[in-house]
Amino acid sequence: MARLIPNANTWIGFKTVSSPSYVTSYAASSVSSATNLTPFLISLNASAQLNVLPAPAMDSIFERTISGTEQGTLSADLYRDDSSDTAWSALGRGVEGYFIVARFGTAGATPTASKTVELWPVRITQRSMSNMANNTILTFTVQATVLDRPNEAVVLS
Repeated sequence: MARLIPNANTWIGFKTVSSPSYVTSYAASSVSSATNLTPFLISLNASAQLNVLPAPAMDSIFERTISGTEQGTLSADLYRDDSSDTAWSALGRGVEGYFIVARFGTAGATPTASKTVELWPVRITQRSMSNMANNTILTFTVQATVLDRPNEAVVLS
């Protein structure tokens, strides 16, 4: 068994939609019409977590917890491009849609039917440029609010 290195196996896209929410199925045609962010992506941090609440009992010294609410965060670092500033144009503040993450794809290929992807329903809340300096590549960072539970195992139909 080999360890997974994301380079050349990952595809990241963004599909603008109004009111994105949790979904259990998603069409491959929607993915194929998404903006391909893969060539511009430096890093992506998408995480969902379950909060826990303390639930101690008087009959035990063990500190029990119970499940609480869920939350998610998403941030990405991307390159600007002088010929096609696709990522910058697609990810403006206030834009809502799905970050589509295919971690086990074929190099450069958009995921097709029967492939598994992650869908993160988000609103872009912050877009900040890197510092401009001589002999550096211009980059930017986006922060997004996760609007609903992400689905990390959607099989495309």
